[in-house]
Amino acid sequence: MWAARPRRVRRSTPLIQRGVGRRQRGRSAEPEEGCRPVGGKGSHRRLGGLRRFAIRGVRAEGRHGTLPADGVSDSFVRPPRRSAKLSPMPSPDLACQVLGSSAQWYRRVREELCLVIAVLLAVSCASNPVTGERQMIFMSVEAERRIDEEAAKQVEAQLGLIEDPELSAYVNELGQALAKNSPRQNVRYHFHVVAMDEPNAFALPGGHIYVSRGLLTLTQNESELANVLGHEIGHVAARHAAQRDALMKTMSVLNTVAMIGAAAGGARSTGVPGPVGQPAIYTFSQKQEREADGIGQDLAVMTGIDPMGMATFLRGLDGYTRLRQGFTRDTGYFDTHPAARERAAEAATAAEVRQWEESFRIAESSSDYLQRISGLSVGPPASEGVIENGRFLHADLDFTLRFPQRWEVQNTRAAVFGISPTREAVVVLELDGDGDDPEAAAMAFARKENATFESTQHLNISGQEAFRARGTVPTPAGRTLADVTWIAHDGLIYRLSGFVLKGDYEDWDGVFLSFPRSFRRLSEAERAGIVEQRLRVVEAREGETLAELSDRTGNMWELNETAIMNHMRPGRALSQGDEIKIAVRVPYRPARELPDAEPERRGVDRPRTAGSGAGDSHAADSQLQ
Repeated sequence: MWAARPRRVRRSTPLIQRGVGRRQRGRSAEPEEGCRPVGGKGSHRRLGGLRRFAIRGVRAEGRHGTLPADGVSDSFVRPPRRSAKLSPMPSPDLACQVLGSSAQWYRRVREELCLVIAVLLAVSCASNPVTGERQMIFMSVEAERRIDEEAAKQVEAQLGLIEDPELSAYVNELGQALAKNSPRQNVRYHFHVVAMDEPNAFALPGGHIYVSRGLLTLTQNESELANVLGHEIGHVAARHAAQRDALMKTMSVLNTVAMIGAAAGGARSTGVPGPVGQPAIYTFSQKQEREADGIGQDLAVMTGIDPMGMATFLRGLDGYTRLRQGFTRDTGYFDTHPAARERAAEAATAAEVRQWEESFRIAESSSDYLQRISGLSVGPPASEGVIENGRFLHADLDFTLRFPQRWEVQNTRAAVFGISPTREAVVVLELDGDGDDPEAAAMAFARKENATFESTQHLNISGQEAFRARGTVPTPAGRTLADVTWIAHDGLIYRLSGFVLKGDYEDWDGVFLSFPRSFRRLSEAERAGIVEQRLRVVEAREGETLAELSDRTGNMWELNETAIMNHMRPGRALSQGDEIKIAVRVPYRPARELPDAEPERRGVDRPRTAGSGAGDSHAADSQLQ
């Protein structure tokens, strides 16, 4: 906000500002032709909390003489006391001559200030369910629920949920026990495990809460997971998303006003200048994270769970971050999350002063908890398809496809795509849908996407019926020339496309032709050679080191990673019976070879394809959000 400074104004001094009006001795004076400001200079002043444009030493000349002015500007001319009466509004020309663009600036700022007032009048002040304090909230409870439901559908579509009924039920049961003590009970809480490899957890505003399988892999006992779930319940209970929404909308309006002021009056007019106007957003988010940590520990205590689980998990998270980044750092000015190390220290101190008694547990012991998470995928499971030497292999769907040599291949839930080394061309594998008629699928695609085919061709690729079309298709970058082939395989239609991002299409014609022709069924040797990494829990021997245990058990993690995943130091000597988490490579067993509803922990995820989710491409940072 702009600070108001008191100004001493000489009452006997005639003043002119923005052509609003003027008084003259004994008569009402119209602006005269040829009246103009003479001499003087302008400067910005602060009056009454608003920016004013002051004019010093200005003389208005006309037929009736010169009006001297050597004071601070105001909105009228003050003549001697006798025979004074208001004059009509002078013409806009005079105001423009005296003030130039400053009058336009004033009108624009006035309009934006009116907008700010209108927005603030529309604010609903609500009581924070956690603190009881009144807070500025734009988002209604109904809007939170609507956003929550829509976002939950997107999470399931883009990230996917693990298909392990037993483990999912366990996480939900633990979360519901904590949610019973939540200070906010007007929402329905749901707890899920997402197929994400990074340790992460996040909450939607209406009560959907997610933890990643990577986070479960990092946890060591039930109290750690419980405190993480309590942290996310805290975000929902304190309506942090609604607070964030209100702050961002308010800052957006104020920044708009500031930019208009800067455009008209220079940098000094800006009420929220540059980066100085930003930190409140980031600092507020760090405050939210710390508040959620505290709420999570409070919920653990009320449920009868050790609140120290928050500190031990955050220490493990700090170690994981250090392993991935190569260093540990303190919280930066613009960080949205406090550093895990700082939060761990604060959580440990908070746990020490909280009084609690153990009165709730689902897992009977730490050993029982580790057995519950044993079998989780370490990295994407083979049920999402694997990439080996530029070839994509999918055992559940029984096909393989070779991507061009030296191309970068990415396996995502939306598609599997390859990018040329020069970044000039892209090839994409997608699931088009159910069916056995590739030409019909191509025509349906053309109608839906408004594609135009210049040439078409029926093909037979490795005994599979196919249909190829060349033409233009709409993309986010505009209409692009593409080569697309539809292949029918075991009741499904796959779409294989080639696009040129820049350069000549003819340079890539051979690649776009050979790419779909490499599509075929898996050989028995290829199927048998597909492996994946799974989490296993093994017992140590007396005096054994982590390095010795890794060699004995075929652990795929490096020594430091093994230590971090088990919350211990690499050189620690182990005792007989210590349970250690490791990652092992195991042959993949396709879903059709397993009993019905076989959970992920014992070897498989739900079969997924390039179109229904061929991997997990979400690159979230490893923080509780």
